[in-house]
Amino acid sequence: MDTIQGKVIRARTSFYDVQDGDMVLRCQLRGRVKRAQRSAEGRQIYADPVAVGDEVSVMPRDNEEGVIEEILPRRTKFSRRYPGKRDPIEQIVVANADQVVTVLSTRQPDLNLRFLDRFLILAEVGEMDAVVCLNKIDLIDAAERRKLGSVLSAYERLGYPVLFTSMNQPQTIERLRDLLRDKFSVIVGASGVGKSSLLNAVQPGLALRVGEVGAKTGKGRHTTTLVELFCLEVGGEVADTPGIREVGLWGVDKENLDLYFPEMESYLGKCKYADCVHLSEPSCAVTDAVNIGKISEVRYASYVALKSDENIEDLNSIP
Repeated sequence: MDTIQGKVIRARTSFYDVQDGDMVLRCQLRGRVKRAQRSAEGRQIYADPVAVGDEVSVMPRDNEEGVIEEILPRRTKFSRRYPGKRDPIEQIVVANADQVVTVLSTRQPDLNLRFLDRFLILAEVGEMDAVVCLNKIDLIDAAERRKLGSVLSAYERLGYPVLFTSMNQPQTIERLRDLLRDKFSVIVGASGVGKSSLLNAVQPGLALRVGEVGAKTGKGRHTTTLVELFCLEVGGEVADTPGIREVGLWGVDKENLDLYFPEMESYLGKCKYADCVHLSEPSCAVTDAVNIGKISEVRYASYVALKSDENIEDLNSIP
């Protein structure tokens, strides 16, 4: 029997659903391929070597099962540092996506711009476009929306599309549907921000499970338990992901963190000291720009927080 080429549309521990046209095979990874995804010392370097969105070569066993013989080269990938491991390993959330849509909420849970900035960096590292979606705008009044609009305008000036959505305002879903059209998108965000609810609104036939936010914690409960790929009636594909509680950066050039903040680009090289890291050095062009409002204070605060984060997995330390 000849091998076929398909796309991973669902991934569970050691089992992968691979689609080729109308056929979906439940597959496992060939042992030699699995071993090839480890370090030279045999150490695990991926939480899972296969990700949803991967193009793979499969040897069918029958009409229902097969074996993955090869993982084809990836165009893009959205990865993070896998949480809970002492030795850092990479978790590839989705492969070959065109864009990352980061969903935030105004409340329940509260807006978290630190998460947003980390997601944007991961999108850039993975060579994907990024979209910002602020959901549950019906939970804030007009004054609060103007305030949040002002904060998020800093992201629009950087070229990131910014959407304001609500399940109770169907007209706000239309722009999201347009941005998803004819692209392969991955939807990310914390639990409870409304990722699955938004996708159900974009295409009601998906019937994705949704949950409520805990009254005591203010945090969402996981309802999506695995990454899964869906085709959209408007064209394109979308991967729904479980809520992310930790956004550990992976593959970042930590020594040049400023390169991941586009608003700093025009000021780099203009500081008094060539090795300036833009924290407390005198005559720093970046901090001067922050002080006069040329760079968002919110974005700069994220830069400072990340600069001191010891859990960023640097490009130079990845095996």
